[in-house]
Amino acid sequence: MNSFRVVALSAALSLSAAALPALAKSGAEWQALTSQATLSLEQAIEKAAQAVPGKPVEAELDRDGHGQQGAGLHYEVKLLTPANEEVDVHVNASNGEAALYKNKGKAKNKDVKRVGEAKVSLNQAIAAATAHTAGKAVEADLDSDWGKTSYSVKVLQANGQVMKIKLDAMTGKVTGSKKD
Repeated sequence: MNSFRVVALSAALSLSAAALPALAKSGAEWQALTSQATLSLEQAIEKAAQAVPGKPVEAELDRDGHGQQGAGLHYEVKLLTPANEEVDVHVNASNGEAALYKNKGKAKNKDVKRVGEAKVSLNQAIAAATAHTAGKAVEADLDSDWGKTSYSVKVLQANGQVMKIKLDAMTGKVTGSKKD
C-alpha cells in the first residue's frame, strides 16, 4: 500500500470513529466515578428540578471538561420544561449546585408524548430498579421499548457489574433486566 492510501485510510477511520457515540462506561469506570460523588442520582434529579422547573426525563453521572460550568464530576439531567423545551441542567456531584447548562429549544414530539404517557416519575423508576437490583443508579432515561413508553435504569452493583433494568412507565414494574 502506498503512503497516500495509508494516510487516506487513517484519516477516514479517524473521522468515522469521531462520529460514533461514546462507548458505554465499564463497571470499573462507574465505580471510580461514584466513589467521588457525594450526591446520588436521585438527589441530583431533585436538585435539577428545583433549579429549572420541568419533568426530568434523563440523568447520568459524568465527568468532562466543557469549560467553566459543568467541568469535572457532575450529573447531567435532561428536563422538559412546562413550555415543552428540552434543557440540560448540570448538578455538581459534590456540593449539589445546579444550573442550566443548555436550552436545546423545542422538545421532540416523541419526548413530549412519552412524558405525557408516563405515570411514574424518573425517581420512582430509579427506586423500583434499585429495589429489584441492589446497587447505585448511575444512569436513567425515559424511552420506548417496542413502542411502549418505558424507563431504562443502569444500576452499579457492589461487585462492579452494571445491570440495565427496564421498567413500565405506567406502573413502575420491572419488565426486564440484563448485564450492560
